[in-house]
Amino acid sequence: MAINTVTPDMEGRVNRPSNTIDLTLDYHAHILPGCDHGSDGIETSLKQILMAKEAGIKTICATPHFYPHEEGIRSFLTRRQETFQLLKSHLKQGDPQIKLSAEVLICQGMEHMEGLRDLCREGTQELLLELPFYRWPDTVWETIYALNERGDIRIVIAHADRYPAANIEQLIRDGFPLQLNVSALMNPFRRGRYIRWIKEGHAVFLGSDIHMLGSGYQEWMKCRRILQKSR
Repeated sequence: MAINTVTPDMEGRVNRPSNTIDLTLDYHAHILPGCDHGSDGIETSLKQILMAKEAGIKTICATPHFYPHEEGIRSFLTRRQETFQLLKSHLKQGDPQIKLSAEVLICQGMEHMEGLRDLCREGTQELLLELPFYRWPDTVWETIYALNERGDIRIVIAHADRYPAANIEQLIRDGFPLQLNVSALMNPFRRGRYIRWIKEGHAVFLGSDIHMLGSGYQEWMKCRRILQKSR
């Protein structure tokens, strides 16, 4: 399995050959101080960033939770920018680059929401979409496909390892790219499935999904070794 860095094309789409994944990019991390329950302050955020740097990560996507039933997009973006500026003022040369993004919880009718493009990963059309952990009703499926028909965004399924495998296999058949949490590859009983998704080019991003400090980035380093052995 090759390990390389892949950048979006001019329209913000990911052009990634199969069998590759970028282990220097943390696509899903809750590192903005006080923006959500991921980091309780600047001290925690800086510890998170230091651990990421030690794990070989060069770019971190800051993905605070966006709950459309609790907050409007403008309010969220203002709050996100304020916490990012606080963090940015404490970053040192050589720290990982921070890219703004969001973890967007799906809701019925979301396909009609104005400003949705502003929640995409900075510089791309990629919208990191969080789905329910309960059985998906028809309305969830309908919203996924309606969002997919919008021309200004491209759905990436957040922590696809957390949902029923049958549901994800259906989304794979329909061409939806996946983000996996590195913790998923710590499970020896399901690891083969996730490695297959990576090798077949379906899982194109890895994320720490770090909240507070947790186990830090130890799992990231273990994941690197697992993927290197599976080449």
